Amino acid sequence: MKKHSLALAVAASVLASAAGAGQIAEVDGVKYSVGGYIKVEGVFNRPDSDATPYLGNSFDATARQSRINFATEREVEGHKVKTFIEGDFYGGQFNAGTTYNWRLRHAYLAVDNVTVGQTWSGAFFATAPMDTPTINFWGLGHGTIAGNGGTIRPDLVLHYTSGPVRLSVQDPVNKQAAYPDLVAAYTQRFKGGSGYIVSAFARDVSLGATQSDRESDLGVGLSLVGKVGMGDLTLHGSVYGGKGVGVFSGQGVGGGYSPSTNTDAEDGELVSQKGFSVGATYKITDKLKGIARYGKVTVDDTADTDFSAWNATAIYSYMPKLDLGIELRRQDADTLNTPTSAPYPNLRPKGKQLEIMAMYKF
Repeated sequence: MKKHSLALAVAASVLASAAGAGQIAEVDGVKYSVGGYIKVEGVFNRPDSDATPYLGNSFDATARQSRINFATEREVEGHKVKTFIEGDFYGGQFNAGTTYNWRLRHAYLAVDNVTVGQTWSGAFFATAPMDTPTINFWGLGHGTIAGNGGTIRPDLVLHYTSGPVRLSVQDPVNKQAAYPDLVAAYTQRFKGGSGYIVSAFARDVSLGATQSDRESDLGVGLSLVGKVGMGDLTLHGSVYGGKGVGVFSGQGVGGGYSPSTNTDAEDGELVSQKGFSVGATYKITDKLKGIARYGKVTVDDTADTDFSAWNATAIYSYMPKLDLGIELRRQDADTLNTPTSAPYPNLRPKGKQLEIMAMYKF
């Protein structure tokens, strides 16, 4: 009977989002919760004339970013045990037409202050809590060590937290690595919404043309992210530097980082890079806020590769849990290129974009 009641509660939560916020049932001491959001968006692409591979304007609309999650929580012999699983519809993301496959985003187990599974990387946790918010799904964190959306959820990561300290050990992007990617972060928060995060990271980086090459070197770096709350205005800023960190920043030798090839080394040596971001969030009214952000990455390679991006955003809370947004943005290089033979637009070409969206959280 308990199992049947739980099944009905889950079904009701999924089908009627207004009634599915947070906890939906408690059975034998286990709390069950369902959450997520529905997001619909339309993006006007206006590439520069030298953007590749597409040169024409385009418009793309989708609801694929919508997601759902399921969580449990209970006490076991004095320990707090949590599980969480979440997915969206970006599996097979480059399929033509409407083939929208389910994609696993998070699947982890947390026991007290230890978390293990697929979830946010240490680099993401070391920047995102203080970074300027945006609605750019494919461009989060430009100018920080969380700027590579393709690697911010490792296949397996272990986080250990002790007060303000977080230690992260994660599945290396370099599949020939002799040890995991490592991130250590210290977070300090103050009254009024201010705070900072300082972090250090290290990884075993391939020196060859591809990640199948076994010769490697130690890549290290440092990051500082902070924000200052001043009533209705919040200022955000970040800076980082290091070698072999393109897998975190999203930029490497010659341009956008690709996890299938090595772009952190040149002529058999690791290449250094640095980046920064600045931004502001302003509460215009109780329902409307305005956001501005700029980020830049400079790579010390032969080509003097650099990348910058900015966005101006407005988000209006039409009603509780329902947000309407518009964002104008520009980036000065391609980051997510589309093959010339594909029947869909380049998702993030060099040039401008205008996004309009509606998001309902449940």
